[in-house]
Amino acid sequence: VAALGLDPRIHLGMAIKDIKPHLMLMSEKYSLNVCGEGGEYETFTLDCPLFRKKLVIDEKEMILHSDDPVAPVGYLNLKRLHLEPKPDMGDEIKLPPSVKGSLDFISDLSDSVFSDLSDIELSETELESIEKLEIEEKKKQEAENLNPLVTYSTNDKADLIDTFDSQNDSLESIEDGYVYERVRGDCEKQPIRDHRTIFGNNHGWYFIGGIVGEGTDTALATEDAMNKLINLLSLENLELRDICSVNVYMRDMGHYKELNDVYARHFSFSEPPTRVCVQCPLPSDVGLVLDAVAHKEPRQVEDEGAAVNRRVTMHVQGISHWAPANIGPYSQAIKVGEVIGTCGQIALVAGSMQLAGGGPRRQSALALRHVKRVLRAVHPRAHIRSVVQSVCYVTHPGTVGEARRQLERRTAGAIVQYAVVEALPRAAAVEWHAWAHTDNNRFEYEETGCNIGEYKVAITRRWNYENTVAAFVCYVATGSSPSACRLAFPNEDACSRHRTLASVMTKADVERVLHYALNKLLNEREEKKSAVKMRIFYQVWSAPPASLLEEAVREVRAARGVGAACTLVPVASLHNAFTFLSISGLRLDE
Repeated sequence: VAALGLDPRIHLGMAIKDIKPHLMLMSEKYSLNVCGEGGEYETFTLDCPLFRKKLVIDEKEMILHSDDPVAPVGYLNLKRLHLEPKPDMGDEIKLPPSVKGSLDFISDLSDSVFSDLSDIELSETELESIEKLEIEEKKKQEAENLNPLVTYSTNDKADLIDTFDSQNDSLESIEDGYVYERVRGDCEKQPIRDHRTIFGNNHGWYFIGGIVGEGTDTALATEDAMNKLINLLSLENLELRDICSVNVYMRDMGHYKELNDVYARHFSFSEPPTRVCVQCPLPSDVGLVLDAVAHKEPRQVEDEGAAVNRRVTMHVQGISHWAPANIGPYSQAIKVGEVIGTCGQIALVAGSMQLAGGGPRRQSALALRHVKRVLRAVHPRAHIRSVVQSVCYVTHPGTVGEARRQLERRTAGAIVQYAVVEALPRAAAVEWHAWAHTDNNRFEYEETGCNIGEYKVAITRRWNYENTVAAFVCYVATGSSPSACRLAFPNEDACSRHRTLASVMTKADVERVLHYALNKLLNEREEKKSAVKMRIFYQVWSAPPASLLEEAVREVRAARGVGAACTLVPVASLHNAFTFLSISGLRLDE
């Protein structure tokens, strides 16, 4: 004990249930924390339902550390203890009904297990009920519009609710049609050159893009990428500790340990950056592609005494039922001012750190719940609706539709890139990564598009009222409705026509797309030192050469005078079979 109102000579050795009335009284009198969260007291557990045997104290002594007249400090020295068997305790521990196992906490995702008065997210059961009501209402409206002169059979009036209930939660579920599957062979035809850049703005944000770790050996390629990153940082008087977020796109997830060992050696300090690591179809001479975001408060801001956006890092390694702990050299989230970046979240059962069973529906919902809880822990106002821009990585095209549905039922107007990659950590089916803003209720939303040559371009974007934060996702397709979720071609001929048209897109057309997208991102924002983060996911088996995309980015960057740190990332496919480029942009001017 070490607090006003607690006396070692009186209170040491008492059980919580016996001292509780005194603690409540001291809380009212001296504002003592009843739970001891202010360091007022420490406890020792002798027995609980999880113990096979109970601890019994044989010998103890009271040590008076400081006999302060106001708040004496003392502790109980347990000199000798022994174990005693407990009756009816077999080999298997039978938990009482009130004690939940790790799987009990995901039985109804986002349900009231961890809810509080400020958590207004609907449970999975409530969301399903709302969807059923919406389907019933739609069916009722359709029934009212039926032609009264036509007789309809009962079989024709399919029960949409039963259809919904029987939806298959399988990773293999995908609509009928043709899906191109010769991805791995085509990636060798798309060489990737190192295109690293770093650009910063007047608000301390620095965007690093296009670092290519070269070599067939993963460890050597990772070392190469880390050295390039360090050299880029040195150009702006930055160091690895200033990095907030890292995205790693590696060639082979089977060599994850080799990559992680090198990575951990460089990021061996406390509070490392957040991280995403996925496997993409890279050529054999490239071990990984890397991009990053850094922040360092400008010196003049501190000198002028203005408001300073301090970096706060969430790095929790303790196992709990709340959200997955950190098991590697990364943090769950970082916060700079009102901006929050998360690490990649997969559907781990937090209490066991094992991948949850089930298909895309269950994994998407659990991963999104992790994102929400991490955001809420970093800032009480943050929520899944605070997400400004996110990326959803999946390993099978059939997962995209369900992942999209799970996000859209939780938030409206989300800016998302969907990318089909070759593998995720722990063989997960889906992984979410997000950038959020705690004032997201003040953001505008827009969907627009245009035709450039023979290509359809669609853009969704968000920007805040002050126009200091903005994000966009731009899709380029050979078919109509590039934003729609369409996972397969009607037939092989349609796929062949798509490949031919996508592959011959000219540099001039790519530049027109980039100009159009940057106009939306900058939104008439005039900054003396403008920097943005860009990423281009390209369909590796159909898109124009990466070298052409790189040259187009370089030309537009020079023409606009904008520091666009762009990273080119090959993927197996996107959310739409006819979409061959998915371009994202993020601007942080606060």
